Amino acid sequence: MRAKRGAILLSFLILADVIVLFAMIVLSPTGAANIIIYSFDTCVVALMVYGFCRRMKESHISRRFIMNNWYELPAMIPIVIFASARSIDTYDGIITLVAIFRLLALIYVIRISRSLEDKSRILGGHTTLQVFVIFFLTLNILAFLFYSVEHPVENSQIATMGDALWWTIQTASTATFGPDPDTAAGRIVGSIIMLVGIGITSIFISTLAAGLVRSRAEKNRNQLGYDTKQMLKGRIDGLENLSTEDMELLLSLIRTYHESSIKSKTGP
Repeated sequence: MRAKRGAILLSFLILADVIVLFAMIVLSPTGAANIIIYSFDTCVVALMVYGFCRRMKESHISRRFIMNNWYELPAMIPIVIFASARSIDTYDGIITLVAIFRLLALIYVIRISRSLEDKSRILGGHTTLQVFVIFFLTLNILAFLFYSVEHPVENSQIATMGDALWWTIQTASTATFGPDPDTAAGRIVGSIIMLVGIGITSIFISTLAAGLVRSRAEKNRNQLGYDTKQMLKGRIDGLENLSTEDMELLLSLIRTYHESSIKSKTGP
């Protein structure tokens, strides 16, 4: 319970940090304000690292824990390491990317919530989550690359990282297409975004559909098991009225149900 409260508190700090980072992009603070922002962000990241290491230690299997929670690592990048890059033209894009990555740390809070965890199982569970995170990271990195090559061009319509993200979403979803890239590198990145969007979207949809089918099958199986239990209970309640043949049939049903229950719990 204490760990859950700590995770919820940390999630509010992460959200506050993301808001501060976006405000930093818009307002471009200097001097003492910058130091305060860097310090606050570093403290939040330190708490995230501490929580991650504590959970990894409690898992007793560090390698498996990292494989299951690798998406939290990009979320723990502090902006202070980019302090010397303020003079770079794409500095705002870097901070935007870090702020977006920071949101990945909130997935842990979703996973420890029972109601949200049950809903995530309906959507395919851990596999769907992994596909979604890969999709999320890939598109954001490609958006930053597109911004890096298109932003410096004179009269470019990609003026901010937000423009690049919007263009990337439009292109990846194939719903519509934004302005044509002005550079050869931009066209190459745009082509990659199109292919990645089509491929990962197809994988995501198929994984989601498989998760929904699996959830429905599990629900039906549980309902069938409940109906079987009720039927067996009714037979047992009227045990004194059963014939020898009915008794043998009842024992056979109980044995079959017991074996199927064990198989469903242990797997094939």
